[in-house]
Amino acid sequence: MLFAIIISAIALLLSVALHLFNISVVADKFVGKLSKVWTKTQAVVFIAICSQLLLAVIFALAYATGLTLELGGFKQPAAAVDIFYFSLTTITTLGLGSIEPTGHLRMLAGVESATGFLLISCSASKVFMTMSGTCEKPAT
Repeated sequence: MLFAIIISAIALLLSVALHLFNISVVADKFVGKLSKVWTKTQAVVFIAICSQLLLAVIFALAYATGLTLELGGFKQPAAAVDIFYFSLTTITTLGLGSIEPTGHLRMLAGVESATGFLLISCSASKVFMTMSGTCEKPAT
């Protein structure tokens, strides 16, 4: 259980830091070079989606690590693409249920789902601020 907590914490902290960096620093750098609101919004949406995909990869690697350490498994045989698919449906809170973790990997799935919900909310907020023009930095 301790290793599952450590793996979950590392995946959580890495995901939050990376996503917030992507939707703030990276997005602001691109948005600053664009002039129209709709192109700025498209850029932020694209960066947010790419960031979410990257987070799914991070959690898929966490599941693979958990499998290697024998912290749990999946009810049915799961190849790397299946683990990524599970991670993607979990981080978006879609949770189709076609692949189910067992053992301590279930805790990682809960952490991923909560993290995904929070970070999707952050992305939505950034998109809204970009659309409304409240993301602009004040002139100094």
